[in-house]
Amino acid sequence: MKSWKLKEKVVLVVLYRMKEIFEYYLNKCNQAMIHEDKLSFEFGNYFIEYTFTFNNIDNEDELLEDDYFSYNRINNIQEIDRLLTFDIEFQTYNIIGYEYLGWREDSEEGRSITYEMFCFIERLKKFNDSILNYDVTTEFGDPMCHDEGNYQFKIEINDNYFLNNEFAKSIIDIIKTLEISIPDFYTVFFRKKININDNKIVSVLSTNTKVRRLGYFKIMSNFFNENKKFPASIINKKFEDYCSEYKNELEDNSFKKGLIIKTKSGVSAKPYIDTALDINLLSKVNNVFNVGKSFKVYQNLKNKYSNSNNIFELTDFDKVYFLECILKNDFFYFSNLLELFFLNRKTTYLILVKKYQAQLILRLEDYKRQNIYDNRKVLKNIDVILKRINNWEKAEVYLEHIIMPRINWMLDFDLLTSINNEFILTEKGLKLFKHLCVWNDINTDKIISSDSFIDRFMIHTFDDCYKCNHGENLIDRKIIIEKIYYYIDSSFDLFKTLAPNRVTASQAANYTKYKLYLDDNIKVGYQFILGELSEKEQDKFVFKYQEQYQDGYIQRKK
Repeated sequence: MKSWKLKEKVVLVVLYRMKEIFEYYLNKCNQAMIHEDKLSFEFGNYFIEYTFTFNNIDNEDELLEDDYFSYNRINNIQEIDRLLTFDIEFQTYNIIGYEYLGWREDSEEGRSITYEMFCFIERLKKFNDSILNYDVTTEFGDPMCHDEGNYQFKIEINDNYFLNNEFAKSIIDIIKTLEISIPDFYTVFFRKKININDNKIVSVLSTNTKVRRLGYFKIMSNFFNENKKFPASIINKKFEDYCSEYKNELEDNSFKKGLIIKTKSGVSAKPYIDTALDINLLSKVNNVFNVGKSFKVYQNLKNKYSNSNNIFELTDFDKVYFLECILKNDFFYFSNLLELFFLNRKTTYLILVKKYQAQLILRLEDYKRQNIYDNRKVLKNIDVILKRINNWEKAEVYLEHIIMPRINWMLDFDLLTSINNEFILTEKGLKLFKHLCVWNDINTDKIISSDSFIDRFMIHTFDDCYKCNHGENLIDRKIIIEKIYYYIDSSFDLFKTLAPNRVTASQAANYTKYKLYLDDNIKVGYQFILGELSEKEQDKFVFKYQEQYQDGYIQRKK
């Protein structure tokens, strides 16, 4: 009898505290509703939702047909009291933010559901272990009705916080103060519902912990300017010897890790050569190393735009060029590390090591669910990388080769700062993460390959992150097109091919993209330039795309 009374008292206390939180939400919300097994509180574009089940009820379906459980708008706490008289058990506690996709065509600006979700999570991190799961999905209503769907995030809260008043107040505070604006250049993609191609290939770099300083790739450009090609048998030792004269510059640099030292075999330089090959700075044909197509563009521009007091300090041109290379070839590892930095604003290397492998596995599992009906090539690629990460032995040791290079690249890019062994995202890093979230929202899907997004938005993204310019070009479109033709024409003298009157399209377009930005402050994407060259009305050039090379060529019209 005593035990039963104690249990009854506990139940009453729980009900009282639940009622207290429900009343708080009711007083703050726009409207509240009970429908079937859900109690929800609506705050504009956000919901706080509880799901519940009935205990000891045989006719639950019949009970739910009662008007009380059918789109019942709640006006006062007494109506919630009735719900609490039933023998119910609350199952989940969710925060939901949504965007009805049918509204996009009339919206004046885009909205980043993904970034909003991460902002909620980051601000709720002060409540330990409060977040169970989070995801972004598109939910559809009645399949018999035309419904463009709700694009929404859902954050599931740990049941330890069901009765936490401070937690409830924090949610309301976030809803009230969350203000997120999306750069103007994305608006047309939201309004016109333009999906951007994602080939769904997971891109990762196999790196060595040694590869920490991007400045060595600037040195590599000089190295190949002096000698156009190197046999594989000697390149490591030759580059190692060449780098020795820059040792003092690295010691004077803000970040000093990643030094290439002299060895008998060239083993110290080899990780940098391997990474340069993987990010397509170099090509290797018949065991001979040459400069890659994109690196030739960099070489032609570096004398004017890559000069710094210390070669290990990156100029704006260095940053936009190498950031593009890394995002294209290492989007999966790089973006997931950026996410962890966002969610853990002050974090250490040891904390990252504990979380990073699980983060990668979780994301790959998401990719598999998202693409379950896609072609087998996509799923096979995901499975191969998932198996590799799951099989990491002594992950804490292996992860040094993954995490440390990328941390240092982020330091070089000024995306991170380091204070007393803690890493903190800079304003530039926060902005870059926001842009990657927006890319997901344009497609209403988790993007796997960033290539097509980079081809459209790289210059705009960089300009917003580093120059705080998030608007469109103010120059007349006709002038922009004329300048595109001028720089394309100039590229014929810089990137000669074996065929006369012909230039490789990727080199000409990328050269033009950088010249427009660096000389004229005009932001256009690589894809925009190719699009203009494809216009039938233009009478200056012939552009042919060759699928087998994932590239093409441009000819002057005679």
